[in-house]
Amino acid sequence: MPDFICLGGLRIDYLITAEGCATSYIFGGNATFAAVGARLWSQSGQVGILAKNGPGFPADWLAQLESHGIDTGCVIPIAELVDQRTFFSHFADGSRDEGNPESHYRALGLPLPDGLRGYSQPSADAQEASYRPLRIDGAEVAGDCWPRRAFHCSPIDWETTRSCIAAARRAGTPQISLDPGLWIGQRPLAEVKELLGQCDAFLPSEAEARLLFGPEMGRQEMARRLAVDGPPVVVLKLGSEGSLVYQREPDRFTHIPAAPAAVLDVTGAGDAFCGAFAVGLSATGNPVTAARWGAVAASFVIEGFGALHALEQATSTERLKRLNRIAGSVTTDEGR
Repeated sequence: MPDFICLGGLRIDYLITAEGCATSYIFGGNATFAAVGARLWSQSGQVGILAKNGPGFPADWLAQLESHGIDTGCVIPIAELVDQRTFFSHFADGSRDEGNPESHYRALGLPLPDGLRGYSQPSADAQEASYRPLRIDGAEVAGDCWPRRAFHCSPIDWETTRSCIAAARRAGTPQISLDPGLWIGQRPLAEVKELLGQCDAFLPSEAEARLLFGPEMGRQEMARRLAVDGPPVVVLKLGSEGSLVYQREPDRFTHIPAAPAAVLDVTGAGDAFCGAFAVGLSATGNPVTAARWGAVAASFVIEGFGALHALEQATSTERLKRLNRIAGSVTTDEGR
């Protein structure tokens, strides 16, 4: 039984960076990036992945995870062929487009990669139809896949999120954190808050929080509203601006800057942040420290393509160096 489990997806990524660099057939998926972020601050074998996986996914990629000390024993194989490709085209303002890859490659004067032929954008409707085989019912998860210390839920469909968080709580998992999926802008606020009440930390991006509260509400007010009758800790991920940590008691806001990095590809940065945060919160009980760990994990991920390169580059010395570099830029605001 791992100490930490990251729930989410395993994906084959095709992407274009904001600078117009295209790369194909990259090991991705939010469960992968979250587990890598968690692994950077833990020991070999402590972190595992919970995901469903189809026959078209490269088997040797799971072996690579194992070689880096990430447990894949809770990955559930399925016989049904399912599309696990993802396309991202990133823009300079931090936004991205996940549809119509032909137009993006054409704008760069590049042919569409053979591996992207027949690709459909993973909109809410597409996830409902195409990704149904990848859903996980908490009741089908083996008992030893509920972790000893912390369970993190990466963006995934609503039914899997709700079912697995409830099952993790029933199993006595001490700490549950949640990064929302596309459902945050589609479910009634009452349903969202009911789910948040089962979590110890909620980590949406600012854009996701605004799907609930609109463009005018301030960041602090959004965080407060998410924490009312919900998780005691809310972290708004702010991209290149870092993150805003809100602790309901004692009504405290802390801004954590992004760790300095040579940015190549921002894919998976938020997921790595969340995985590292889950480990940090469990290890220290301090969400501000946990967010600093998350910032450092994200900084390594964005310096290359895919998730695994971070595990090869992030030595303990370099992790601590980056941690210390952002320590002096942390700012706190007492709400009351």
